[in-house]
Amino acid sequence: MTDATTPGGEEETYTVRPYAVTGGRVSAASKDLPMEALVEARSDNQALKGLTPEKKKILQLATGEYQSVAELSAHTRLPLGVVRVLVTDLAEDNHLTIHTGGTADDTSTHDESGGLSLSLLESVLDGIAAL
Repeated sequence: MTDATTPGGEEETYTVRPYAVTGGRVSAASKDLPMEALVEARSDNQALKGLTPEKKKILQLATGEYQSVAELSAHTRLPLGVVRVLVTDLAEDNHLTIHTGGTADDTSTHDESGGLSLSLLESVLDGIAAL
């Protein structure tokens, strides 16, 4: 883990190099994992024995509610690239489910003429109206 809270409420920072946390990997297996992708822990989590403290913290944060990859990065105080690698690892081991929706850059959100699809525009308007 990268930090710990002392009994007095002060935070001590333990420096662990990002490459040590990811096992030397600098990119996730799925390089297209967007930072807004939502992550949830599976309710049937297998034994957590053998997982690093960083992976356990991600699972703890994603249990019971959706968390974006960016939120996990902020809560764990780990760089976004490191969290992407860890989330991908956890998903490959069936500890997490990753939910990605269509983005404006995704080809599935475009119509035949290359413009944004009507369904994407409607969902944006619905989101704005819900505010």
